[in-house]
Amino acid sequence: MTNRSPHHSPGRGKATLLPLLLSILLLSIKHCASTKLCPHLQPINRRHPSSQIASTVAFLPRGGAKAAATATTTTTSSAPSSSVLSSFARTILNARSHLAAAAAARCISIFGMYPVDTIKTRMQMKQGDAFRMAGLYKGVTGSLVGQVPYGVLTFGSYEIYKQYLLDRFPDVKPAFVYALAAIMGDVTGSGWLCPSEVMKQQLQAGIYPSMKEAVKGIWTKSGIGGFYQGFTGGLARDVPFRVAQLTTFEVTKSIYLRAKKK
Repeated sequence: MTNRSPHHSPGRGKATLLPLLLSILLLSIKHCASTKLCPHLQPINRRHPSSQIASTVAFLPRGGAKAAATATTTTTSSAPSSSVLSSFARTILNARSHLAAAAAARCISIFGMYPVDTIKTRMQMKQGDAFRMAGLYKGVTGSLVGQVPYGVLTFGSYEIYKQYLLDRFPDVKPAFVYALAAIMGDVTGSGWLCPSEVMKQQLQAGIYPSMKEAVKGIWTKSGIGGFYQGFTGGLARDVPFRVAQLTTFEVTKSIYLRAKKK
């Protein structure tokens, strides 16, 4: 283990990292709110045919039919990605109060139970004194940075996948759609969560003294693949829970709404 300088304070760097990341996330959401939203979420604007022709001519690029065809191809190819991002931003903005409450609850639960998680990790790695007080909160910042965006990505992408599948397969039973969307949403979120979990566990075990050293060491030893050790195991643990959670929620909500209308 490396010796630390008396003037070096990893805790100070960790304390400033989380507010910085949260500020970037909030600014990104604010920027997305000012952009054009997904077209299929907006009401159809049925204008008169002549006004449509006029608007088409007004925005026709210079260079004749060839330039127009090129512009159409470029717009068509870039539309799906921008539509997905805009739809994701719309979903997050509509649920921002719920996501903020969920993030606060997750932060409190992580801080409260983190020492227990550290002791569990030490016992699994068969370390001598698993109940020692030193280092009980080692890696907690990395856990927060991983867990909070994980919730945003998982539930935000779930809503997008669910709406797409319901529109694409209207004859399929909704429960199956909810289950498939839950699987896809959790896989999406796990792409962010897994690296933070790998670093957190190695910090808890005392393999590295700080998050910076953990990132450097894992990258040097295994490259990008080192941050996704146990990815499939994590999915095997989280996906069944997510399917049960979201499917049960959606079905229960539908039953309640139908009963309320009677």
